[in-house]
Amino acid sequence: MFRRLARWLLLGMPTLLLAASACHVTDMAIWSPTPNAGPAPFEVAEVRDVVYRSGPEKDPYRRRVDLFLPKGQRGFPVVVLVHGGAWIIGDNRCCGLYSSVGQFLASQGIGAILPNYRLSPGVTHPAHVEDIAQAVAWAKKHIVEYGGRPDQIFLVGHSAGGHLVTLLATDDRYLIAQGLTTDDIRGVVAVSGVYHLPPGPVHGTLGGSSAQAFHVDEVIPVRGTSPVPKRAAWPTMSLDLNLYGMAFGDDPRVREDASPLNHVHPRLPPFLLINADNELPTLAGMTEEFQRALLAAGCDVRVMRIPDRNHSSVMFHAVSSDDPVAVGILSFIRELSGPYAGAR
Repeated sequence: MFRRLARWLLLGMPTLLLAASACHVTDMAIWSPTPNAGPAPFEVAEVRDVVYRSGPEKDPYRRRVDLFLPKGQRGFPVVVLVHGGAWIIGDNRCCGLYSSVGQFLASQGIGAILPNYRLSPGVTHPAHVEDIAQAVAWAKKHIVEYGGRPDQIFLVGHSAGGHLVTLLATDDRYLIAQGLTTDDIRGVVAVSGVYHLPPGPVHGTLGGSSAQAFHVDEVIPVRGTSPVPKRAAWPTMSLDLNLYGMAFGDDPRVREDASPLNHVHPRLPPFLLINADNELPTLAGMTEEFQRALLAAGCDVRVMRIPDRNHSSVMFHAVSSDDPVAVGILSFIRELSGPYAGAR
């Protein structure tokens, strides 16, 4: 019974959330930027539900973007912010969570484009990353119409979104298919990303103190502090979960090819990799492995590890000018984008 409960917590609950997303429950802005977000130099203009893929394969919901723009400004850099959700759940609004990050960036003089993309099990890899490549191609072609600079496009992704933006930046096949190259990406920020997809099921435990132990407090609360707790000697439950099977299938070669780690090469755009102290199992180790590979290839890579945050709050707390993740992202973009009509 306990094993079934654990599987529901890790796999069943996302199914319910997927159903909620399909009903557009996530359009409800339960969360918004915090009242004490700090100075907001710019008013924010919002443009929602812009189609980035038309034609016979257009999707009435998934292949659309929301835009958050510094109102009345021109010449600003642009972020394509890709949501997480294990490639199977979520959307670009997520009850206001990702929208809040987009609103905050726009209030600081940086345009934000939040794409939806098709999810598994409806599709499998490489459909997710192909959609994001199409959204980036739309941004490159059209963002000037909204005041943004097409030569200053940054990719930012959280969790599964972190995987998608780093794969897009390291494996140029998907950009080339859209008439772009990695030179069209000015920089990449991955928050709690996945960089190496292991073959077969993932072995771990529910509870315990090992590096493979999963704890509910690693993903909740959505906002607020989440320091790494002292793990009591509670009984643990062994679990073998095929976490990546639904999105990537079971062929080890497909998973290896879908791993950003295996596509690192010189002359990639700069990277900022961010993890929480109270992170999901294996993700911090993946970040270190990805960082080493980027450094060995001579690439520009910076790493931040954020105290008192977990896998969720590390991204969703980045909505105030004193949050370390927000500061890190803003500093990274401003350093690389050069002079522009944005806040300093």
